[in-house]
Amino acid sequence: MKKQYAYDLVVVGGGTAGAFSAIAAARSGVKTAVIERNSYLGGMATGSGLTEMNAAGFQAAPLYKGLEKEIFDEMIAAGDAEYHFAVPMSSNPDVKIDRLRYNPEMLKILLEAKAVESGVALFYDTELDTAAEGEEGCTLTAHSPYEEMEFSCRYLIDATGNADLVQKLGGETIKTEAEKQLVATLMFRISNVDLKKLDDFIHSEDLKKAIAEGYEAGILKGKILAFTPIPGSRDVSLNVTRAKFDYEDTEATSAGLVEARSQILPVFQFVKKRVPGLEESYISNIAPMIGVRDGRRIRARYMLTLEDLDQMVSFEDDIACGCYPMDIHDPVTNSVIWKILPGVYHIPYRSILPVGLHRTLTVGKCLGSEKQAFAAIRVMPIMMNVGESAGYAVALALKGDQKLDEVPVPELTACLKEKYDG
Repeated sequence: MKKQYAYDLVVVGGGTAGAFSAIAAARSGVKTAVIERNSYLGGMATGSGLTEMNAAGFQAAPLYKGLEKEIFDEMIAAGDAEYHFAVPMSSNPDVKIDRLRYNPEMLKILLEAKAVESGVALFYDTELDTAAEGEEGCTLTAHSPYEEMEFSCRYLIDATGNADLVQKLGGETIKTEAEKQLVATLMFRISNVDLKKLDDFIHSEDLKKAIAEGYEAGILKGKILAFTPIPGSRDVSLNVTRAKFDYEDTEATSAGLVEARSQILPVFQFVKKRVPGLEESYISNIAPMIGVRDGRRIRARYMLTLEDLDQMVSFEDDIACGCYPMDIHDPVTNSVIWKILPGVYHIPYRSILPVGLHRTLTVGKCLGSEKQAFAAIRVMPIMMNVGESAGYAVALALKGDQKLDEVPVPELTACLKEKYDG
C-alpha cells in the first residue's frame, strides 16, 4: 500500500537548483517537499568532486544576492569558501573567470540545515515513477528501496537536471544526439599538497608545457589540467579525465565511468612526477558520480538563445542573471570552444515554463534554451539563481490561487526585486 502525502509544492531533484527552489518556497510559506535519488542535497555541487563555482562573481565582485549570498557568505565566514577573481582557465589562459572555491562536504551540511530550518520535507533515496498534472493540482508516485509513495500537490518543480519530470508529464523535451553531447568528467581529490608550490606552477608557463607533454604522451585525453585548491585543507580537486558516452544509455554510461576511472592513476602518476607541490601527495577521493555537462532540455514558452546572451537582452520577466561564457567541451576535437560574452545577461521566466504545462516549472540546466546558450548558462551559480526565483514564483502563485503561467509579470518582478535588493 502506498504512503500518502500532501504538499503545496513537490520539487523533484535536490541539486543546487532544486534545493534553492525548495528553501525559497518554504521560507515564503509554501508547504514543500523534495524528492531526491541521492542521500544528500547539492547534486553535482556536493557529489561530483567539484570544488569551485564558475562565474559566481563579475568584474572582481560577488554577483548574486538573496539565498545565494547568504550561503556563500556563511561558508566564507566559516573558512569553507573563498572568492578568487579573474582566474585563467587551464584550457585557455586568456579566458579569466571569477570563481567561488568551496568545500563540498561543508556545502552538503549547510544546504541540508537550511532546508530543515525552512521546514522542507526531505525524501532521500527516492525515485520518481509517474506524474500527472490536472486542472486543480498534480499527483506523482515514487519509491524508495523499501516503500512506495503517492504525493498530491498544487505545483511541481522539475530539478532533475534532465527534464525527467517534464517527460513523465508528457511535456516536450530536446536531447542532443549522442555523438554531439558534451564530454563528461570524473573528478578526483589529491591530498597533502604543497599549495604554495602548486600555485606558483599554475601561474607559470610550465602549466601549458605540462599539458602539452601529457597530451602528446596520451596520458591527458584533453588539453586541460585544472587544479582547484579546497579552502581549509591541503587538498586539491583535479578536473582532467574525459569520457564520451550517451548519458541516457545505462550500458554506455557504465563504460564511460570505467573509462574515466581508468585514466585517474596514469594522470596522478604523471602530475606527481611533473608538477611541483605534489611530491608527497596521494589520491584521497574519487567522486561517486561523473560530471555530465549535457542534459535533456524542455521545450519552453521561450527558448533562450546565444544571441540573447551576447546582446544582454533584458526581458520584462527577468528572473535570473549570469556572466559565464559559452563553454563547449567538444566531443570530436577533445578541445574546449569558448565564446566570451560582453557582460551580465538575463534569463526570463518563460524559459522555465514548459510548453503545454501549467503547474510545473523547470529549474537547473534542463530549462528552455538553445544548445549554445545552454553551454553558457549551465553553471551552478546561475542555476541556483534560477532555482531560488522559481521558489518565489510558486509562492506568488499559491497566494493568488493561480497556475504558474498566470502569475502576473509585474508582481513577479516586484517580488524578486524585494527578495534580492530589499
